[in-house]
Amino acid sequence: MDCQAAKRFFSQNGVEFEDKNVEEPRFRDELVEKYGRMATPTIIIDDEVILGFGINKEKIVKKLNIKGG
Repeated sequence: MDCQAAKRFFSQNGVEFEDKNVEEPRFRDELVEKYGRMATPTIIIDDEVILGFGINKEKIVKKLNIKGG
């Protein structure tokens, strides 16, 4: 649910993003290898790793400088 909300939010605000579905083993393995765990959504902005969307929405809005987020 958090993943869908993040994708919808980014799309509505014109933010380009790369969607990697962790149901695909190569993406799941990449997530675990790079970040040591599988938390979704994992959002990376300017090399900062943000785990989860809903609880971090304010932080994401500020980092992306989205007006009225």
